[in-house]
Amino acid sequence: MNQILIATTNPGKITTAKKILAKLGYEGLSFSDLNLQLNEPNETKPTAEAIAAEKALGYAKQFKDLPVLTRDDTNTLIGVEPEDDPRNHNKEFVARKMGEYTDANGEKVFSEVAHKYGGEIPLLFEWGYALAWYEQDELKVVSTLVATDISKAKIVDQISPHKVPGFCFAPVSKVLIDGEWKYDSELSEEESWIAYLNLQKDAIKRLIDQCPLLEPKS
Repeated sequence: MNQILIATTNPGKITTAKKILAKLGYEGLSFSDLNLQLNEPNETKPTAEAIAAEKALGYAKQFKDLPVLTRDDTNTLIGVEPEDDPRNHNKEFVARKMGEYTDANGEKVFSEVAHKYGGEIPLLFEWGYALAWYEQDELKVVSTLVATDISKAKIVDQISPHKVPGFCFAPVSKVLIDGEWKYDSELSEEESWIAYLNLQKDAIKRLIDQCPLLEPKS
């Protein structure tokens, strides 16, 4: 088996996961690719890794045909007051301040937070990934966590005109590449792999290596 269900409705996460899985020799399939309509599991856990595992289990119980890959992100703004740090609740944080969550509202909120603290704030970005599957009628799940170097990522108060659907942080965050600060939303494909995709690829490979059902394309 070399197909994996990418269990999310976030278009940015789907694109990222498909790119990474293709590099690893697997085919990532979205809900729309399979004409699936699954209920989104509740998120009750305190960390990105735990939430990813929670979601993987919840989706796998609804769809047993393929291993299920999930992701959850945590953004920690370093040195801010607790009321200005969304942690792993970006949508709720933005909705509380703006009335509803949209990418545009998220950009505005985080730009204003950065402005409040002098125009930029060091950023710890964590990705929790989990893979769940049924093996002889037993549901199994593995998970892992990867993070950015806080000296190489920050949010800023100036919003880039370049957007990434599903990622409100992209036009207000910058990463350090070869000594130059660049907006996340303006990175080239090669720069994206250097900045964070290789980290995520290694994390996903660790999970796949633990699933005996999966074999890459020959």
